Amino acid sequence: MFDLRDILSVGQNAMIRQVVQKSDTASNYTKELNELLATPACVGMAIKASVETIDQYLPEGFISIGYSTEFTHTATTSLGMTITIKVTIIEIEDHEVVLQIKAWDEQGEVGHGIHKRIVVNQEALLKKARQRTRFLTNRKLV
Repeated sequence: MFDLRDILSVGQNAMIRQVVQKSDTASNYTKELNELLATPACVGMAIKASVETIDQYLPEGFISIGYSTEFTHTATTSLGMTITIKVTIIEIEDHEVVLQIKAWDEQGEVGHGIHKRIVVNQEALLKKARQRTRFLTNRKLV
């Protein structure tokens, strides 16, 4: 395998900014919170930014996959506000990349955390996944 430090560097980052839509709200989980940004939406944006930070630099046939996320949602963001998520590479070790997550809106910080991804061969990953699900071929899926 290749050395990730030859193609990625500490400090490399990506940012996603978007207006909070109904589909981003906590109403998917709790109907009473239909005007507030959901924590899973923040995490999803952080994952998307992480992929943008890493995958475009990887050799053909390799992708990054997330395996750990720790996110603390510290303040509310309402429907119609703009949420910004920035992820920054803070550590590269073997085939693992650790990214810092920062989230804010027009009023200031709304969350922070850590996301870890590993770089894998896509074909090998899919082969393992198919092996784990081969028992499904004998089951009728509903």
